[in-house]
Amino acid sequence: MTNVKGIAASSGYAIAKAYKLDMPDLTVTRTTVEDTEAEIALYNKSVAAVKLEIAAIKEAATKNLSEEEAAVFDAHAQILEDPELQSQVEAKINDEKLCAPAALEDVANLFITMFSSMDDAYFKERAADVRDVTTRLKANLLGKSLPNPALIDEEVVIIAHDLTPSDTAQLNKNLVRGFATNIGGRTSHSAIMANSLEIPAVVGCPGVCDACKTGDTLALDALDGVVEINPDEA
Repeated sequence: MTNVKGIAASSGYAIAKAYKLDMPDLTVTRTTVEDTEAEIALYNKSVAAVKLEIAAIKEAATKNLSEEEAAVFDAHAQILEDPELQSQVEAKINDEKLCAPAALEDVANLFITMFSSMDDAYFKERAADVRDVTTRLKANLLGKSLPNPALIDEEVVIIAHDLTPSDTAQLNKNLVRGFATNIGGRTSHSAIMANSLEIPAVVGCPGVCDACKTGDTLALDALDGVVEINPDEA
């Protein structure tokens, strides 16, 4: 039996199989392009596709979350089509002849760093929104599929490096008994949504992803902030 300690973010207990949400490799190969107009068109095509994804996630979220909580996806749609994001990505493509994924990654990192460095807690949380939206956009540009928690069909405790607002909105609380993440705090989106869904959660639990694998039995103690991996009968 292995114990991993973290922060109790949404109180309760859960015992179920581990289900690891593994992110695909979104490493960007920084290449240059000659046809900048075609690259911008490619970027705009991805924006349109992700806009539809966000709308579908919001529709699914309204089944589990209040209208106010699901409104986070309106904010995501605004970020996606933010003129400043668009213009800076286009400038990177035009001026530096960067491929769209590399241009997006540079601009996204700039926005995330800017929000993360602010003193205001509200703006710090916007960094998570920007990361969520731009990760989804980058995955689309790279032709990669992000994990889909909505496909879970048995009782599980989810293990992930982090859960984005998109991830938590797609959780079926009748099957997802709880979750634990490597990073996060009591005010993170995942913690707030876990409370709304009444799902026990332990966040800020470094090493939990490395310590277990899909199929392990997990006992989640979201009162003391402990994840027990393959616990004994006692």
